[in-house]
Amino acid sequence: MEVIKVNGTTLFTLEGVDLSFLMQSVSEFVVTALILVLLFIAGYVLGYFVSRVLRRILLIERIQVTLVKSGATTTSMWKSIVEFSTQYTTWLLVFFVLTLAEEKVPITVTFFNEFIVPLTVFIALVIIGLLIGGFLGKLTKDTLVTIGLEEGLTKYKIADTLGGVPISSILSTIVKWYVFLLFVSQAVEKLLSETAILTETMRSLMSYVPNAILGLLVLLVSLVIAEFAANRIRVRKVSFGEVFAIAIEIVIVFFGVILALPRLFNIDDPEVFQTSLGVMTQSFQILIVGVALGLAIAIGLGLKDSIVKVGGKLKEGTG
Repeated sequence: MEVIKVNGTTLFTLEGVDLSFLMQSVSEFVVTALILVLLFIAGYVLGYFVSRVLRRILLIERIQVTLVKSGATTTSMWKSIVEFSTQYTTWLLVFFVLTLAEEKVPITVTFFNEFIVPLTVFIALVIIGLLIGGFLGKLTKDTLVTIGLEEGLTKYKIADTLGGVPISSILSTIVKWYVFLLFVSQAVEKLLSETAILTETMRSLMSYVPNAILGLLVLLVSLVIAEFAANRIRVRKVSFGEVFAIAIEIVIVFFGVILALPRLFNIDDPEVFQTSLGVMTQSFQILIVGVALGLAIAIGLGLKDSIVKVGGKLKEGTG
């Protein structure tokens, strides 16, 4: 190795190779690494203290009790959200402080802006959607109970239509998760705005969900109406009332399924719908014929004794 001074600059050479650039690169790397380490430590310390403060605020008893009573969340879920949020806040501030090394490491700013920020928005929207969905679901259930929906269904003996599950609970659950999906779809678009396939999938999903909910509501209403109509027939205690009640239930539910089918399965093609409708109609006709035959046989058997008595009286009168 030779040491050569040129215009006051010391150059290290090895068999004619200039080593000054290598030494300069190594020194810059060491300085950059030291800066990043110091910024990492500073960011972690800052994040730790900020997350502790945030944790204390979020775990204030009044806040927690209010959220639980409003139905936005449960106690265990809120604690999980707080724990995750505080941990994420710590690392968010670490990455934010690292962006101060932009002059030395420009990629830190790019990474923060293009990944960390969209990820933060995604997480925030998911949490907000979960809380708002829970709140609106609870509000829906309380409203339905207040207006006496469950009492009315119990009064007319149709509360057990859906296997004992309260209709108010079903509707509130639908509201809760639909609102949550709305926020999730927006979050996915923010995080994966450049991924066309995923964003298009979420848009298709969100366009399908309202139709599916409408179809489900139509089906629920048809079940309730069918049960109500059947119970009205049973209460009157007419002849063959049970047979008529079952027939009425089948007819109403069938038409409910016909109306709900295109919504539930997103059938937009008229030909596909007509084919499906034709198959269901034929099946329904066969079912009706079977019920009619059964009803005719039942009526015949039920009236057999009466016909014999009437025939006997006519015979006596003739004689």
